Amino acid sequence: MKIKIKYILYAVVVVIALALILNFFILNHAKQSKYLSIGETAPNYTFQLANGSTKSLNSYQGKPLILWFVATWCSSCAQGNAAVADNLAFFKEHNVKILELEQYDDLGTTGMPISQFISEYGNNNTYVTGGIASYNMTLAYNTPPELQLDIYYLISPNGKILYVGEGIANGMGSLENIISKDDL
Repeated sequence: MKIKIKYILYAVVVVIALALILNFFILNHAKQSKYLSIGETAPNYTFQLANGSTKSLNSYQGKPLILWFVATWCSSCAQGNAAVADNLAFFKEHNVKILELEQYDDLGTTGMPISQFISEYGNNNTYVTGGIASYNMTLAYNTPPELQLDIYYLISPNGKILYVGEGIANGMGSLENIISKDDL
């Protein structure tokens, strides 16, 4: 009888310890920011351009950059392409490059190729550079478990994150205000 009680007590202690450990990790994960933070250096990753060549994010340093992650089956991303096309003169005037990357594996749903997506929904736009993000790049810039379809970062010429937003079509005014204010 004493042996059974001893094992039951050990089991209860182990269950409580596991619950505390899991709770600690869950609470710490919940406190983490969903996206990279403003002021943080944008992590350098390589990605594949629509033409098949490989490029690194650091190769864009020296000019302001909008790093935009999309899914090519996403309607808000398509609207974003139209909004970007409508505002190209502003971005060109401020020398802001736009890099639109399809998130890795299009987040598990099949869409059209990124170059077709940009052209079709961006009014035959050729100013925006299209590509495909790697798995690690997608995870670094779009933190799970709730991956967003339309997330973008404004990155300074020295590689620092200046702004983070969701839904570029709806955030165009805020994005333009920051670019104008900071006079990148």
